[in-house]
Amino acid sequence: MKMFNISQIGKIMKATNRLNMPTEFNATLPLTITVKKQLNPIRYLLQLGKKDVEVKSYTKLEIGANYKAEINQTNNKIEIKNLSKLPTIFNKIPQNLNYTIDDLIKDNFLKDNKSYKNFLLNHLANSSSKDEFLFFTQLLLAQNQQIKHLFINEKNKKALIQLKYKKNKIKFYGFFEHLGAIGGEMFFADTIYLNLMVEFQNSLALINQNINELKGIIVNIKKEKIKPLFEVSDNSLLNIKA
Repeated sequence: MKMFNISQIGKIMKATNRLNMPTEFNATLPLTITVKKQLNPIRYLLQLGKKDVEVKSYTKLEIGANYKAEINQTNNKIEIKNLSKLPTIFNKIPQNLNYTIDDLIKDNFLKDNKSYKNFLLNHLANSSSKDEFLFFTQLLLAQNQQIKHLFINEKNKKALIQLKYKKNKIKFYGFFEHLGAIGGEMFFADTIYLNLMVEFQNSLALINQNINELKGIIVNIKKEKIKPLFEVSDNSLLNIKA
């Protein structure tokens, strides 16, 4: 049986994050939209890049929320499909968390619980606002459930990764600025197996085109809705006065 190998996790994270940073804008990847206003029961005003567009949606959208979606444009008609709301935690990441994947590996956050817990406690003690304090408090609650949160910011492209270890298995969830949500499990046996799920067809196609970067790992990939392992709540367990 193969032993847990931290370099394999780093390899997957690096390969995925590289796809999250295309050298040129790729309009086929899912885009971020913001719901600005509801115009009537089925029509909304959305911000798409620097444009405001009116769309029809029979699915109720949250005003002010951000979504990832696949966009098709034919002539003057814009089709928006497969809406997926950004995880709450992604919008709450403090700006001072500017780690790269190499930083996370070097600081041993991927496997060593003590290093990771000290990281959280240090940020908790030096929080500059109530929101930041509550953010790291909830990450400590997640850590008690054996869930780690890793935040990446490379070339101004953000990513969130959650990891949960169980002997020779790792369950994970990731949210990448261009690719959207990715999740799955990695098993360490005689061979390393990776069950990977993505939410968007275009992200699935892009990963399949670059699957050779994961040599030595047997990958099963499919399109499916994904939930975070832990979601930071707006309602804190702590009652802290402003």
